[in-house]
Amino acid sequence: MEAQLEFIDLVIQLVYYIFSSLMLFWSLSKCFWDGKKNRIVLFILTVLANSMVGLVFALMCGLGLADAVIGLFHFHITKKWVMFFMINIFPYMLAGSFYLAHTFLMAWLCGKWLHVKNYNSVLFLFVTFGAINLVAVFRDSGDGELLSNMSARNGISIACTIMAIIALLLFYVLDVKAFAKLAYVKVKVNWKVFLIPPIAFILLYGVIAGLLLTYEEFLTILTLFFFSTMLIFLLIWAFYVIIRNIHETNEAVKAKEEVKTLSVEVMEALAHTIDAKDEYTRGHSVRVAKYSRMLAEKLGLSKEDCDNVYYMGLLHDIGKIGVPNEIINSKSKLTDEEYAVIKTHPGVGYGILDEIKSRPDLSIGAHWHHERYDGKGYPDGKAGEDIPYFARIIAVADSYDAMTSNRSYRKYLSQDVVRSELRKNEGTQFDPKIAECMIELIEEDKDYKMHE
Repeated sequence: MEAQLEFIDLVIQLVYYIFSSLMLFWSLSKCFWDGKKNRIVLFILTVLANSMVGLVFALMCGLGLADAVIGLFHFHITKKWVMFFMINIFPYMLAGSFYLAHTFLMAWLCGKWLHVKNYNSVLFLFVTFGAINLVAVFRDSGDGELLSNMSARNGISIACTIMAIIALLLFYVLDVKAFAKLAYVKVKVNWKVFLIPPIAFILLYGVIAGLLLTYEEFLTILTLFFFSTMLIFLLIWAFYVIIRNIHETNEAVKAKEEVKTLSVEVMEALAHTIDAKDEYTRGHSVRVAKYSRMLAEKLGLSKEDCDNVYYMGLLHDIGKIGVPNEIINSKSKLTDEEYAVIKTHPGVGYGILDEIKSRPDLSIGAHWHHERYDGKGYPDGKAGEDIPYFARIIAVADSYDAMTSNRSYRKYLSQDVVRSELRKNEGTQFDPKIAECMIELIEEDKDYKMHE
Protein backbone atom coordinates (compact mmCIF):
# COMPACT_ATOMS: atom_id res chain seq x y z
CA MET A 1 0.00 0.00 0.00
CA GLU A 2 2.77 2.42 0.95
CA ALA A 3 4.68 1.61 -2.25
CA GLN A 4 1.58 2.20 -4.36
CA LEU A 5 0.84 5.52 -2.67
CA GLU A 6 4.44 6.61 -3.07
CA PHE A 7 4.34 5.73 -6.79
CA ILE A 8 1.04 7.59 -7.23
CA ASP A 9 2.48 10.55 -5.33
CA LEU A 10 5.55 10.67 -7.60
CA VAL A 11 3.42 10.40 -10.76
CA ILE A 12 1.04 13.16 -9.64
CA GLN A 13 3.97 15.36 -8.63
CA LEU A 14 5.51 14.85 -12.07
CA VAL A 15 2.19 15.59 -13.77
CA TYR A 16 1.83 18.68 -11.63
CA TYR A 17 5.22 20.13 -12.56
CA ILE A 18 4.70 19.48 -16.26
CA PHE A 19 1.20 20.96 -16.05
CA SER A 20 2.46 23.91 -14.01
CA SER A 21 5.20 24.64 -16.56
CA LEU A 22 2.67 24.53 -19.40
CA MET A 23 0.24 26.77 -17.52
CA LEU A 24 2.94 29.32 -16.77
CA PHE A 25 4.04 29.22 -20.42
CA TRP A 26 0.46 29.68 -21.65
CA SER A 27 -0.08 32.50 -19.15
CA LEU A 28 3.00 34.42 -20.25
CA SER A 29 2.17 33.80 -23.90
CA LYS A 30 -1.40 35.01 -23.45
CA CYS A 31 -0.41 38.13 -21.54
CA PHE A 32 2.80 39.24 -23.23
CA TRP A 33 3.43 37.32 -26.44
CA ASP A 34 4.11 39.63 -29.37
CA GLY A 35 5.12 37.01 -31.93
CA LYS A 36 8.56 38.48 -32.49
CA LYS A 37 10.63 35.80 -30.78
CA ASN A 38 10.95 32.04 -30.79
CA ARG A 39 8.57 30.43 -28.29
CA ILE A 40 11.11 27.72 -27.48
CA VAL A 41 13.12 30.16 -25.35
CA LEU A 42 10.03 31.16 -23.40
CA PHE A 43 9.07 27.54 -22.85
CA ILE A 44 12.58 26.64 -21.62
CA LEU A 45 12.51 29.56 -19.18
CA THR A 46 9.17 28.48 -17.73
CA VAL A 47 10.30 24.87 -17.36
CA LEU A 48 13.47 26.04 -15.65
CA ALA A 49 11.42 28.25 -13.37
CA ASN A 50 9.49 25.26 -12.02
CA SER A 51 12.33 22.74 -11.91
CA MET A 52 14.77 25.14 -10.23
CA VAL A 53 12.19 26.01 -7.59
CA GLY A 54 12.24 22.43 -6.31
CA LEU A 55 16.03 22.29 -6.52
CA VAL A 56 16.55 25.52 -4.60
CA PHE A 57 14.10 24.55 -1.88
CA ALA A 58 15.60 21.09 -1.57
CA LEU A 59 19.10 22.52 -1.22
CA MET A 60 18.02 25.02 1.40
CA CYS A 61 15.80 22.76 3.50
CA GLY A 62 17.01 19.22 2.87
CA LEU A 63 20.79 19.32 2.95
CA GLY A 64 21.46 20.06 6.58
CA LEU A 65 21.17 23.84 6.47
CA ALA A 66 19.98 24.01 10.08
CA ASP A 67 22.85 21.83 11.33
CA ALA A 68 25.34 23.93 9.38
CA VAL A 69 23.99 27.13 10.93
CA ILE A 70 24.01 25.68 14.42
CA GLY A 71 27.55 24.40 13.84
CA LEU A 72 28.70 27.92 13.08
CA PHE A 73 27.05 29.51 16.09
CA HIS A 74 26.79 26.80 18.78
CA PHE A 75 29.40 28.41 21.01
CA HIS A 76 27.42 31.64 21.14
CA ILE A 77 23.85 30.32 21.48
CA THR A 78 22.76 30.24 25.12
CA LYS A 79 19.04 30.98 24.91
CA LYS A 80 16.53 28.28 24.01
CA TRP A 81 14.34 30.62 21.91
CA VAL A 82 17.35 31.53 19.78
CA MET A 83 18.13 27.84 19.27
CA PHE A 84 14.48 27.16 18.40
CA PHE A 85 14.50 30.01 15.89
CA MET A 86 17.75 28.87 14.26
CA ILE A 87 16.61 25.25 13.95
CA ASN A 88 12.91 25.56 13.13
CA ILE A 89 12.26 28.96 11.58
CA PHE A 90 15.42 30.54 10.17
CA PRO A 91 16.14 27.78 7.60
CA TYR A 92 12.64 28.14 6.15
CA MET A 93 12.83 31.94 6.14
CA LEU A 94 16.17 31.75 4.36
CA ALA A 95 14.79 29.16 1.95
CA GLY A 96 11.78 31.38 1.25
CA SER A 97 14.05 34.35 0.59
CA PHE A 98 16.15 32.35 -1.88
CA TYR A 99 12.96 31.03 -3.39
CA LEU A 100 11.69 34.57 -3.95
CA ALA A 101 15.07 35.73 -5.25
CA HIS A 102 15.02 32.90 -7.80
CA THR A 103 11.45 33.81 -8.76
CA PHE A 104 12.41 37.46 -9.26
CA LEU A 105 15.39 36.42 -11.42
CA MET A 106 13.28 34.21 -13.67
CA ALA A 107 10.60 36.91 -13.96
CA TRP A 108 13.25 39.48 -14.87
CA LEU A 109 14.72 37.18 -17.54
CA CYS A 110 11.28 36.51 -19.04
CA GLY A 111 10.31 40.19 -18.90
CA LYS A 112 13.57 41.23 -20.55
CA TRP A 113 13.24 38.59 -23.24
CA LEU A 114 9.62 39.51 -23.92
CA HIS A 115 10.48 43.25 -23.93
CA VAL A 116 7.94 43.96 -21.19
CA LYS A 117 8.29 47.51 -19.83
CA ASN A 118 6.59 46.83 -16.50
CA TYR A 119 8.29 43.86 -14.83
CA ASN A 120 5.71 43.88 -12.02
CA SER A 121 3.15 42.34 -14.37
CA VAL A 122 5.47 39.41 -15.19
CA LEU A 123 6.53 39.09 -11.56
CA PHE A 124 2.89 38.79 -10.52
CA LEU A 125 2.48 35.63 -12.60
CA PHE A 126 5.74 34.07 -11.43
CA VAL A 127 5.21 34.80 -7.73
CA THR A 128 1.62 33.58 -7.76
CA PHE A 129 2.59 30.37 -9.56
CA GLY A 130 5.35 29.99 -6.99
CA ALA A 131 2.88 30.37 -4.12
CA ILE A 132 0.65 27.70 -5.67
CA ASN A 133 3.71 25.46 -6.12
CA LEU A 134 4.40 25.57 -2.38
CA VAL A 135 1.11 23.95 -1.42
CA ALA A 136 1.80 21.15 -3.92
CA VAL A 137 5.06 20.13 -2.23
CA PHE A 138 4.71 18.04 0.92
CA ARG A 139 7.58 18.48 3.37
CA ASP A 140 8.04 16.88 6.79
CA SER A 141 10.62 16.92 9.52
CA GLY A 142 10.35 13.19 10.21
CA ASP A 143 9.27 13.75 13.82
CA GLY A 144 6.32 11.96 15.36
CA GLU A 145 4.45 8.78 14.45
CA LEU A 146 2.14 10.44 11.93
CA LEU A 147 4.93 12.12 10.00
CA SER A 148 6.97 8.92 10.01
CA ASN A 149 4.08 7.02 8.48
CA MET A 150 4.67 6.87 4.73
CA SER A 151 1.03 6.16 3.88
CA ALA A 152 -0.22 9.22 5.76
CA ARG A 153 2.56 11.40 4.36
CA ASN A 154 2.00 10.29 0.76
CA GLY A 155 -1.78 10.56 1.12
CA ILE A 156 -1.53 14.17 2.28
CA SER A 157 1.01 14.94 -0.44
CA ILE A 158 -1.31 13.54 -3.14
CA ALA A 159 -4.24 15.55 -1.79
CA CYS A 160 -2.17 18.74 -1.73
CA THR A 161 -0.94 18.24 -5.28
CA ILE A 162 -4.46 17.67 -6.58
CA MET A 163 -5.61 20.83 -4.80
CA ALA A 164 -2.71 22.74 -6.37
CA ILE A 165 -3.71 21.52 -9.85
CA ILE A 166 -7.24 22.80 -9.21
CA ALA A 167 -5.77 26.10 -7.98
CA LEU A 168 -3.72 26.42 -11.18
CA LEU A 169 -6.80 25.88 -13.32
CA LEU A 170 -8.80 28.44 -11.32
CA PHE A 171 -5.95 30.94 -11.48
CA TYR A 172 -5.68 30.59 -15.25
CA VAL A 173 -9.42 30.69 -15.95
CA LEU A 174 -10.33 33.45 -13.49
CA ASP A 175 -7.25 35.65 -13.31
CA VAL A 176 -4.87 35.10 -16.22
CA LYS A 177 -7.48 35.48 -18.97
CA ALA A 178 -8.74 38.72 -17.41
CA PHE A 179 -5.21 39.86 -16.58
CA ALA A 180 -4.16 39.41 -20.21
CA LYS A 181 -6.56 42.19 -21.23
CA LEU A 182 -4.83 44.59 -18.84
CA ALA A 183 -1.42 43.85 -20.39
CA TYR A 184 -2.42 45.69 -23.58
CA VAL A 185 -4.21 48.59 -21.91
CA LYS A 186 -2.44 51.68 -20.59
CA VAL A 187 -3.74 51.73 -17.06
CA LYS A 188 -2.18 52.63 -13.75
CA VAL A 189 -2.24 49.61 -11.46
CA ASN A 190 -1.19 49.54 -7.82
CA TRP A 191 1.07 46.49 -8.09
CA LYS A 192 1.43 46.23 -4.31
CA VAL A 193 -2.12 44.89 -4.28
CA PHE A 194 -1.06 42.05 -6.55
CA LEU A 195 2.47 41.30 -5.34
CA ILE A 196 2.37 41.63 -1.54
CA PRO A 197 -0.19 38.82 -0.85
CA PRO A 198 1.66 35.98 -2.65
CA ILE A 199 5.09 37.18 -1.43
CA ALA A 200 3.82 37.33 2.16
CA PHE A 201 2.26 33.89 1.71
CA ILE A 202 5.58 32.38 0.56
CA LEU A 203 7.53 33.81 3.51
CA LEU A 204 4.87 33.05 6.15
CA TYR A 205 4.32 29.56 4.78
CA GLY A 206 7.96 28.70 5.46
CA VAL A 207 7.80 30.09 8.99
CA ILE A 208 4.54 28.28 9.80
CA ALA A 209 5.96 25.08 8.32
CA GLY A 210 8.96 25.30 10.63
CA LEU A 211 6.68 25.76 13.64
CA LEU A 212 4.03 23.14 12.88
CA LEU A 213 6.02 20.25 11.45
CA THR A 214 7.65 19.49 14.79
CA TYR A 215 4.28 18.46 16.27
CA GLU A 216 2.57 15.09 15.98
CA GLU A 217 -1.09 16.08 15.95
CA PHE A 218 -2.94 15.45 12.72
CA LEU A 219 -4.68 18.82 13.14
CA THR A 220 -1.41 20.68 12.59
CA ILE A 221 -0.95 18.91 9.25
CA LEU A 222 -4.46 19.87 8.19
CA THR A 223 -3.80 23.45 9.27
CA LEU A 224 -0.53 23.68 7.36
CA PHE A 225 -1.53 22.11 4.07
CA PHE A 226 -5.29 22.27 3.61
CA PHE A 227 -5.76 25.66 5.24
CA SER A 228 -2.90 27.07 3.15
CA THR A 229 -4.58 25.66 0.03
CA MET A 230 -7.80 27.40 0.99
CA LEU A 231 -5.77 30.59 1.43
CA ILE A 232 -4.44 30.19 -2.11
CA PHE A 233 -8.01 29.83 -3.38
CA LEU A 234 -8.90 33.00 -1.46
CA LEU A 235 -5.98 34.87 -3.06
CA ILE A 236 -7.09 33.73 -6.52
CA TRP A 237 -10.63 34.90 -5.87
CA ALA A 238 -9.38 38.22 -4.47
CA PHE A 239 -7.21 38.77 -7.55
CA TYR A 240 -10.20 37.97 -9.75
CA VAL A 241 -12.34 40.56 -7.96
CA ILE A 242 -9.58 43.19 -8.19
CA ILE A 243 -8.90 42.57 -11.88
CA ARG A 244 -12.63 42.55 -12.68
CA ASN A 245 -13.05 45.89 -10.87
CA ILE A 246 -10.11 47.35 -12.82
CA HIS A 247 -11.75 46.17 -16.05
CA GLU A 248 -15.07 47.71 -15.07
CA THR A 249 -13.32 50.97 -14.22
CA ASN A 250 -11.47 50.90 -17.54
CA GLU A 251 -14.69 50.31 -19.41
CA ALA A 252 -16.35 53.18 -17.59
CA VAL A 253 -13.41 55.49 -18.35
CA LYS A 254 -13.39 54.33 -21.97
CA ALA A 255 -17.13 54.97 -22.29
CA LYS A 256 -16.68 58.41 -20.72
CA GLU A 257 -13.86 59.22 -23.16
CA GLU A 258 -15.99 58.06 -26.10
CA VAL A 259 -18.88 60.28 -24.96
CA LYS A 260 -16.45 63.17 -24.47
CA THR A 261 -14.99 62.65 -27.96
CA LEU A 262 -18.47 62.50 -29.47
CA SER A 263 -19.48 65.66 -27.60
CA VAL A 264 -16.42 67.54 -28.86
CA GLU A 265 -17.07 66.37 -32.43
CA VAL A 266 -20.70 67.51 -32.18
CA MET A 267 -19.62 70.91 -30.81
CA GLU A 268 -17.02 71.33 -33.57
CA ALA A 269 -19.62 70.41 -36.22
CA LEU A 270 -22.04 72.89 -34.68
CA ALA A 271 -19.31 75.56 -34.66
CA HIS A 272 -18.64 74.96 -38.37
CA THR A 273 -22.38 75.26 -39.03
CA ILE A 274 -22.54 78.60 -37.22
CA ASP A 275 -19.48 79.97 -39.04
CA ALA A 276 -20.92 78.86 -42.39
CA LYS A 277 -23.51 81.64 -42.06
CA ASP A 278 -20.72 84.16 -42.70
CA GLU A 279 -18.54 83.54 -45.73
CA TYR A 280 -15.77 85.64 -44.17
CA THR A 281 -15.62 83.91 -40.78
CA ARG A 282 -15.34 80.24 -41.74
CA GLY A 283 -13.34 78.42 -39.10
CA HIS A 284 -13.59 81.41 -36.75
CA SER A 285 -15.09 79.51 -33.80
CA VAL A 286 -12.58 76.65 -34.01
CA ARG A 287 -9.69 79.14 -34.15
CA VAL A 288 -11.07 81.11 -31.20
CA ALA A 289 -11.38 77.87 -29.26
CA LYS A 290 -7.79 76.94 -30.15
CA TYR A 291 -6.40 80.36 -29.16
CA SER A 292 -8.46 80.29 -25.93
CA ARG A 293 -6.92 76.96 -24.98
CA MET A 294 -3.42 78.27 -25.77
CA LEU A 295 -4.06 81.29 -23.54
CA ALA A 296 -5.40 79.08 -20.75
CA GLU A 297 -2.29 76.91 -20.92
CA LYS A 298 -0.07 80.00 -20.92
CA LEU A 299 -1.94 81.28 -17.86
CA GLY A 300 -1.18 77.99 -16.07
CA LEU A 301 -4.72 76.64 -15.84
CA SER A 302 -5.41 72.95 -15.29
CA LYS A 303 -5.96 70.57 -18.21
CA GLU A 304 -9.64 70.37 -17.32
CA ASP A 305 -9.98 74.17 -17.38
CA CYS A 306 -8.07 74.33 -20.68
CA ASP A 307 -10.49 71.81 -22.17
CA ASN A 308 -13.49 73.68 -20.79
CA VAL A 309 -12.41 77.04 -22.23
CA TYR A 310 -11.88 75.28 -25.57
CA TYR A 311 -15.47 74.00 -25.53
CA MET A 312 -16.78 77.45 -24.58
CA GLY A 313 -14.76 78.97 -27.41
CA LEU A 314 -16.29 76.55 -29.90
CA LEU A 315 -19.79 77.67 -28.96
CA HIS A 316 -19.20 81.34 -28.15
CA ASP A 317 -20.99 82.53 -31.32
CA ILE A 318 -23.85 80.01 -31.26
CA GLY A 319 -26.29 82.90 -30.74
CA LYS A 320 -25.65 84.04 -34.32
CA ILE A 321 -28.11 81.31 -35.33
CA GLY A 322 -30.76 83.88 -34.45
CA VAL A 323 -29.22 86.67 -36.58
CA PRO A 324 -30.51 86.95 -40.18
CA ASN A 325 -27.98 86.04 -42.88
CA GLU A 326 -28.41 89.37 -44.67
CA ILE A 327 -27.17 91.21 -41.57
CA ILE A 328 -24.26 88.84 -40.96
CA ASN A 329 -23.14 88.99 -44.60
CA SER A 330 -23.81 92.70 -45.08
CA LYS A 331 -20.90 94.36 -46.94
CA SER A 332 -21.97 97.87 -45.98
CA LYS A 333 -21.77 99.56 -42.62
CA LEU A 334 -24.44 98.24 -40.27
CA THR A 335 -27.31 100.53 -39.33
CA ASP A 336 -28.10 101.12 -35.67
CA GLU A 337 -31.04 98.72 -35.98
CA GLU A 338 -28.87 96.01 -37.57
CA TYR A 339 -26.16 96.46 -34.96
CA ALA A 340 -28.82 96.13 -32.26
CA VAL A 341 -29.80 92.76 -33.76
CA ILE A 342 -26.15 91.68 -33.82
CA LYS A 343 -25.86 92.58 -30.13
CA THR A 344 -28.64 90.15 -29.28
CA HIS A 345 -26.54 87.08 -30.16
CA PRO A 346 -24.88 86.74 -26.69
CA GLY A 347 -28.30 86.54 -25.06
CA VAL A 348 -29.59 84.11 -27.68
CA GLY A 349 -26.47 81.97 -27.23
CA TYR A 350 -26.92 81.97 -23.47
CA GLY A 351 -30.55 80.92 -23.85
CA ILE A 352 -29.57 77.98 -26.06
CA LEU A 353 -26.66 76.71 -23.97
CA ASP A 354 -28.43 77.27 -20.64
CA GLU A 355 -30.71 74.38 -21.64
CA ILE A 356 -27.72 71.98 -21.30
CA LYS A 357 -28.26 71.34 -17.58
CA SER A 358 -25.30 68.93 -17.27
CA ARG A 359 -22.86 71.65 -18.44
CA PRO A 360 -24.14 75.05 -17.32
CA ASP A 361 -20.61 76.47 -17.69
CA LEU A 362 -20.79 76.16 -21.49
CA SER A 363 -22.96 79.27 -21.66
CA ILE A 364 -20.33 81.51 -20.02
CA GLY A 365 -18.35 82.23 -23.19
CA ALA A 366 -21.42 82.77 -25.34
CA HIS A 367 -23.02 85.11 -22.81
CA TRP A 368 -20.14 87.45 -21.88
CA HIS A 369 -17.41 87.31 -24.56
CA HIS A 370 -18.36 90.84 -25.74
CA GLU A 371 -18.03 92.40 -22.30
CA ARG A 372 -15.18 94.93 -21.93
CA TYR A 373 -12.78 95.22 -19.00
CA ASP A 374 -13.77 98.89 -18.58
CA GLY A 375 -17.48 98.03 -18.38
CA LYS A 376 -18.47 99.45 -21.79
CA GLY A 377 -19.28 96.11 -23.41
CA TYR A 378 -22.53 94.22 -23.77
CA PRO A 379 -24.99 92.64 -22.96
CA ASP A 380 -24.69 93.37 -19.20
CA GLY A 381 -21.97 96.03 -18.99
CA LYS A 382 -19.89 93.94 -16.59
CA ALA A 383 -16.42 95.26 -15.76
CA GLY A 384 -13.06 93.97 -14.51
CA GLU A 385 -13.14 90.75 -12.54
CA ASP A 386 -16.93 90.74 -12.49
CA ILE A 387 -16.61 89.34 -16.00
CA PRO A 388 -16.13 85.55 -15.71
CA TYR A 389 -12.47 84.62 -16.19
CA PHE A 390 -13.09 82.25 -19.10
CA ALA A 391 -15.17 84.92 -20.87
CA ARG A 392 -12.24 87.36 -20.54
CA ILE A 393 -9.94 84.75 -22.13
CA ILE A 394 -12.36 84.14 -25.01
CA ALA A 395 -12.77 87.90 -25.54
CA VAL A 396 -9.02 88.29 -26.19
CA ALA A 397 -8.93 85.19 -28.44
CA ASP A 398 -12.02 86.41 -30.33
CA SER A 399 -10.51 89.85 -30.98
CA TYR A 400 -7.18 88.33 -31.97
CA ASP A 401 -8.84 86.12 -34.58
CA ALA A 402 -10.88 89.05 -35.87
CA MET A 403 -7.66 91.01 -36.43
CA THR A 404 -5.79 88.08 -38.01
CA SER A 405 -8.56 87.02 -40.40
CA ASN A 406 -9.37 88.31 -43.87
CA ARG A 407 -12.44 90.50 -44.29
CA SER A 408 -14.26 91.81 -47.37
CA TYR A 409 -12.77 95.25 -46.75
CA ARG A 410 -9.22 94.27 -45.71
CA LYS A 411 -6.56 91.56 -45.50
CA TYR A 412 -5.52 90.16 -42.10
CA LEU A 413 -3.37 92.56 -40.05
CA SER A 414 0.36 92.22 -39.48
CA GLN A 415 1.74 90.96 -36.17
CA ASP A 416 3.07 94.41 -35.31
CA VAL A 417 -0.35 96.00 -35.75
CA VAL A 418 -2.09 93.22 -33.78
CA ARG A 419 0.46 93.53 -30.96
CA SER A 420 0.00 97.31 -30.92
CA GLU A 421 -3.81 97.01 -30.76
CA LEU A 422 -3.62 94.58 -27.86
CA ARG A 423 -1.30 96.85 -25.89
CA LYS A 424 -3.43 99.91 -26.64
CA ASN A 425 -6.56 98.19 -25.31
CA GLU A 426 -5.07 96.62 -22.17
CA GLY A 427 -7.19 97.59 -19.19
CA THR A 428 -9.94 99.05 -21.37
CA GLN A 429 -11.21 96.35 -23.72
CA PHE A 430 -9.05 93.48 -22.43
CA ASP A 431 -7.92 92.02 -19.13
CA PRO A 432 -4.27 93.27 -18.98
CA LYS A 433 -2.78 89.95 -17.84
CA ILE A 434 -4.58 87.96 -20.54
CA ALA A 435 -3.65 90.49 -23.22
CA GLU A 436 0.01 90.22 -22.17
CA CYS A 437 -0.21 86.42 -22.49
CA MET A 438 -1.57 86.85 -26.01
CA ILE A 439 1.34 89.16 -26.83
CA GLU A 440 3.75 86.49 -25.51
CA LEU A 441 2.13 83.96 -27.83
CA ILE A 442 2.60 86.39 -30.72
CA GLU A 443 6.29 86.76 -29.79
CA GLU A 444 6.67 82.96 -29.85
CA ASP A 445 4.93 82.73 -33.25
CA LYS A 446 8.00 83.78 -35.26
CA ASP A 447 6.63 82.52 -38.59
CA TYR A 448 3.17 84.04 -38.01
CA LYS A 449 1.27 80.79 -38.29
CA MET A 450 -1.52 81.98 -36.02
CA HIS A 451 -3.80 83.57 -38.57
CA GLU A 452 -6.60 82.54 -40.91
